[in-house]
Amino acid sequence: MAAPVSVLGRDLVVERVWSRRPRIVHQGQELPRDRWGSPVLIDENGRSHQVQASFSWRQLSPVVEVDGHQSATWAPLPVAARVVLLAFIAVGLLGGLIGVLLSVGAALVSAALLRRPGRRAAHVVAAVLVPLIAVVVFVLVAVWVQ
Repeated sequence: MAAPVSVLGRDLVVERVWSRRPRIVHQGQELPRDRWGSPVLIDENGRSHQVQASFSWRQLSPVVEVDGHQSATWAPLPVAARVVLLAFIAVGLLGGLIGVLLSVGAALVSAALLRRPGRRAAHVVAAVLVPLIAVVVFVLVAVWVQ
């Protein structure tokens, strides 16, 4: 899954978004790296800027940071949706490893559904149903384990 973003007038694409070291690509080629191995973006004036890609739990999406300025790679979620999904993840922490996996997975799937361009009512309903299905699966696993 690639995540496009525009930084300093350049169109970049973050590949391997979920990787520990995502690739940052400009015009099909990976950005050059400095002597420490960090990607470097050269602007129109020839100045180099260090680029970092990371995951923002606040936005539930990858972000690209250049000179301390963060740019979200995906469309932002509405505040209410973000609060509900983060609360769902927090409650999932109480459920141990299975609860965490189910809550984080369901929250990310719901966020992806809510970010879809041309979002319809079916996407919103699916985004609400995914966490509910995760809760049902968690309860079924908990009952089965006992």
